[in-house]
Amino acid sequence: MRLIILGATGGIGRLLLPLALDQGHQVTAFVRSPQKITQTNPNLRVIGGDLFDSQQMAEAVRGSDVVLSAFGPVVLRPTHQRRDFGRGLVEALRAARVQRFIHVSSAFVFNDGGLVVKLIANTLFRNVTVDHRDSEKEMAQSDLAWTILRPPRLTNDPATNRFRVASGHLPKNGFTISRADVATFMIEEAIAPRYVRQVVGLSN
Repeated sequence: MRLIILGATGGIGRLLLPLALDQGHQVTAFVRSPQKITQTNPNLRVIGGDLFDSQQMAEAVRGSDVVLSAFGPVVLRPTHQRRDFGRGLVEALRAARVQRFIHVSSAFVFNDGGLVVKLIANTLFRNVTVDHRDSEKEMAQSDLAWTILRPPRLTNDPATNRFRVASGHLPKNGFTISRADVATFMIEEAIAPRYVRQVVGLSN
């Protein structure tokens, strides 16, 4: 399968890359700083570019089967970075005639994530939540085969492969999930799609 990873040098992207390559997929990493990717593999192509430039993204995405989007800036102040990225991604996908993508958002966007999630989403992470929500609105287009993941707090724990998945809401008492498990789910969903045009909650 031909996969392209957006945000391949981030917390989840760094795990997606070796996981996809170990399974024998042809992988493209589209990153702002290609020098940060030191792994070499005959199935790996590294392209430097701007994640906010839809034309550059379209060229990188063209010919891919699935786009794996792990882009997630760590910004607490008011910003439209995620929204602008989502808008550019949709433009790039349409230009490249690629339909399938899987994107990591946040459990903060859930309205039924529980008291703790709701409290944090409306206080410390209010700006993050608004930007994620706006980004999802840009991405959830009827002509694209999207899957949007909303994990709770991400950890650096090893993969358990025992994560819980729920369509449309966060699994009960789902407070954390490892980045490794999110990466595993993304590869599994790319290979065997089960949640096309659905928002998915993930947790350990």
